[in-house]
Amino acid sequence: MLSLVITAALLVFTAGAASSSKPHILFVLMDDQGYGDVGYTYPGGPKDIVSPLIDQLAGEGLILDRFYAQSLCTPSRAALQTGVYPISLGIQANVFLTHTKQCLQSDRILIAEAIRANGYATHLVGKWHLGYSSWDCLPCARGYDTAYGFTQGMTDYFDHTVGEYQDFYYCSAGNDTHNVSISSLPGTTGTYSMKLYQERINQILDDHDPEQPLFLFYSMQTIHSPFETTDYDLSPNCTDTTDPLCVMQGMINSAEDSLNRTIIQLQKKGMWENTIMVYVSDNGSPPNDYGSNMPLRNYKGTLFEGAVRTPAFLYSANETLVVPRGRTFCKVHITDWYRTLIKTTGGWDAYLEEHPNSTVPEELDSIDQSKLLLTGEIEECLRDELLVHIDPVGQKAAYIKGDLKVLFGEHGSHSDDCEQGVWYNLSTIDYTNIQLYNLTMDPAESRNLAHMFPDAVEELKERIQSYVKDQAPLQCSAATFSGSFPIPTVPYFLPFDFPGGVVPEWATYVPENHNLTLIEEE
Repeated sequence: MLSLVITAALLVFTAGAASSSKPHILFVLMDDQGYGDVGYTYPGGPKDIVSPLIDQLAGEGLILDRFYAQSLCTPSRAALQTGVYPISLGIQANVFLTHTKQCLQSDRILIAEAIRANGYATHLVGKWHLGYSSWDCLPCARGYDTAYGFTQGMTDYFDHTVGEYQDFYYCSAGNDTHNVSISSLPGTTGTYSMKLYQERINQILDDHDPEQPLFLFYSMQTIHSPFETTDYDLSPNCTDTTDPLCVMQGMINSAEDSLNRTIIQLQKKGMWENTIMVYVSDNGSPPNDYGSNMPLRNYKGTLFEGAVRTPAFLYSANETLVVPRGRTFCKVHITDWYRTLIKTTGGWDAYLEEHPNSTVPEELDSIDQSKLLLTGEIEECLRDELLVHIDPVGQKAAYIKGDLKVLFGEHGSHSDDCEQGVWYNLSTIDYTNIQLYNLTMDPAESRNLAHMFPDAVEELKERIQSYVKDQAPLQCSAATFSGSFPIPTVPYFLPFDFPGGVVPEWATYVPENHNLTLIEEE
């Protein structure tokens, strides 16, 4: 594996071209990385994962010790892109599933749309998982200049298929968000996807003018299943590909390798000194032998801390962009990046000038945390409470305020998807099964205090009920595809609509300059 080049050596490249007056944003979203899956959160833990680059960047930046995401992939990504809880989007029950019409609401202004209006180039590399059944669902129609990767919840790391369909694509918005072009990339079959993502990032940065601010959303595939790695990424002292720990370490090595190469490229372009890096995970690790949420309780899909409290930190080589302060124990929610990053990149004026019939979204759950997290102008916490989730199908909910967290209902796992055509009472929550924890004293949620503090339980129940009434209708799974093509209701030439990923020549548009030169293993 490529040895990691960290901080001091990287500074060799900082004397490159002039950079933008606005900060570049590198947003790294890990997939299913649990609280115990990095070294800095739980050193010496049972998994003993080594992540030297991540640990160093976190240690030299600002660790967000109380960062909260949602408990599943689609809800977290939707909350990040829109600044609202998933209950406002109809994504309360489960993730978006394969071959459905589920899609992020088209009337929402996504974070990339506002940032692009502020003069930024906007690129997505990796996972989307917010719908693909029409052009308006795809990232290139929702604020991203280009997107490269896969649209659904998971895909094979080598053949890039979901079942019998290939899901690996490139799209470009051009100068008009309604003039989207897309192509499948069948020639990528057999190449480990993390290598492909890195080559796409290299291409983006090679072509980018450093004087234009950049928003690079690196939505990593790793460490989501299927658990696959390469011999190149395995650690020398852990090469058994049947050993879950070796495979997990290899997948984290691939993430660090890619991140390291991205930093090198940013430095070569003279952009690293003017870059804010955000690193978070979309939810905790699922229940398997690979990941770890220790010392927190439970796993992805539940509403316990192991599902929603994830690794997170901010870093910048420029201390005026991110003041290094060790760590903060202030609560930060994944929705908060919406207001925080839009404010940091220039606010709303440019977007409103481009879209005179639009207004600034007001009913947001996002909080602008820029003065706390970035500049350090204030020290007091800005968020005292947050809605963990409301799941009307599973009839469960959870809420945090101050030190206390309440959970109602059964919390063994996430709900099955809602049935198409079935009406669900969105106010149905099982309030008879109650758990209350003091997260400051008991972060592992081991001592239920509900019987001792009934007034606190009632107060938090009222907070949940205030959100219940504002839920959007559930987006239930509606079948989209069948065995015949074309299908008039969807853009049937999306690459994954064809069994085996074999796309007829007439159905493929190949954008210029999309071919990649693969990196050599060093």
